[in-house]
Amino acid sequence: MSNTKDLAMKVNWLLLGLLMLVAGLVKLFIMKPSAVVGMLSGMGFPAATFFAWILILSEIVFGALILAKWKLKYTVIPPMIILIIAAFATNWGNWAGLLLHLLAASNYWVLGSSAKK
Repeated sequence: MSNTKDLAMKVNWLLLGLLMLVAGLVKLFIMKPSAVVGMLSGMGFPAATFFAWILILSEIVFGALILAKWKLKYTVIPPMIILIIAAFATNWGNWAGLLLHLLAASNYWVLGSSAKK
């Protein structure tokens, strides 16, 4: 039973690290930062260029730090904030998207709270 729980936690850790890292790399290299600026400005974010770069760099850096298991108790907080903001900033008719963002945020919480002190 313990082996199954350990495997589940390792898979969760790996996927959560990749979720942020890949999302940031996609925004940087495929979507391009200008598309992220357009998305944020379309949602009414002030200083969209600044926040686009904060978002992109945060996703890449914190995704990599999570994969490295660096101070997980604290490293999971920025991804949680990003996902909660994204959940409520997206289209309100998309309930599945809202719930998936909140689900991922809660998984970061579980990962951080189960990290070794």
